Amino acid sequence: MYLDLFRNTNFVKIWIAQLASQLAAHLLNFALIIRIFELTEKTSYANIAVSLLILAFGVPSIIFAVLAGAYVDHLDRKKVLVVTNIVRAVLVLLFLVFETNLVFVYVMVFVISVLSQFFTPAESAALPRLVTKKQFVAANSLFLFTLYSSFILGYSLAGPIISVGGANSVYWVTSAAFLLAALLSAGLPKLAPKEQGLNFKAINHQVFVTIRQTTYKIWKTPMLSFPIANLTIGQMIIGIIAVVAPGLAIVLFNQSLAQVSVKLIIPAALGMVVGAVAVGQFFKNFHKAKVINVGIVIAVISLVSIGFVDRLKNFPFYDWIVISIAFVLGLANALVSVSAQTLLQEHSTDEERGKIFGTLNMMMNLAASLPVLLAGVTADLISPASVMVIAGGLVALFGLYQFRTVKKHLRYDI
Repeated sequence: MYLDLFRNTNFVKIWIAQLASQLAAHLLNFALIIRIFELTEKTSYANIAVSLLILAFGVPSIIFAVLAGAYVDHLDRKKVLVVTNIVRAVLVLLFLVFETNLVFVYVMVFVISVLSQFFTPAESAALPRLVTKKQFVAANSLFLFTLYSSFILGYSLAGPIISVGGANSVYWVTSAAFLLAALLSAGLPKLAPKEQGLNFKAINHQVFVTIRQTTYKIWKTPMLSFPIANLTIGQMIIGIIAVVAPGLAIVLFNQSLAQVSVKLIIPAALGMVVGAVAVGQFFKNFHKAKVINVGIVIAVISLVSIGFVDRLKNFPFYDWIVISIAFVLGLANALVSVSAQTLLQEHSTDEERGKIFGTLNMMMNLAASLPVLLAGVTADLISPASVMVIAGGLVALFGLYQFRTVKKHLRYDI
């Protein structure tokens, strides 16, 4: 099936374009987290500065994700893919000159993230036009795999690239990746919709009606609200860890995050991969609610452990202890997120799935915004390690509440 898919040159073009674009975005995100912390490390607001950066990444999806998806349905997807990648490639190079200006960095990150909200739905909408009906399942599964693996690769490779090539090397690599995505997209056939023309008023009205109706359905349907709550918690944990990671690297190893990403980020990424495989291969016959609750218990233990592990610095194999905790935390995140996403797909229809996942993306970023900001403030006032312990406590409270909810409403019949 996959061999036949790779004979389709148009699919290969858009698939490599997706990989290049997503990898570039994640490389840039993590590199800027490291850079912002370095610029503000000697101040009293270093973690808050990183929090604001994470919000600059996430807020555009709250404001524009659903709207962008609606507008893309009325535009030539090929043009959207080419233009968004070219503009992002140019904007990234501006960091070479203005990266020490925090306001400029936040504004540029916000703009780049807005452009990404148009690229993603354009790419997803283009896929059915480029593959046969027989190839679509394989193509969609490969796209989803690339989406997650690019996140892992981007966050894992940023540190080593900076360590080897210097801080500016990431900007050149990122810009080149966006340009590659633009060139590949330019080689695609025309992807204009059958009915063209934008009626902004009608589109905006329909989008807000859809959001309202979908949110109400999610709220009233436990089979939807349960997995979405867990996906939101998973996103919140990732956001909090991203905020405190630079400070945590100093607490745990007295080194920068770029230098010790192999001990923190890469093990967590490998844990996510192993967890995703485990859910699909070994836990597929288990009730997904039980797998989620097990993942939450493991996440709580891991978060609290990372908060206290610096007290074991004089122990033999200290580095391996930290690596193991990071790996287990990534594993726990995968158990929760992959199970919840599978559950959400199983209990939503083809007609409503796009609306639900679009609303989900908006809700996850909205719900994670305040905890991410508070994590930065708390890390500056107390310490990054304390944030991890507090996060573990909050996830534990959520887990206890959810356990009662699952028993009452879902009874593990999922």
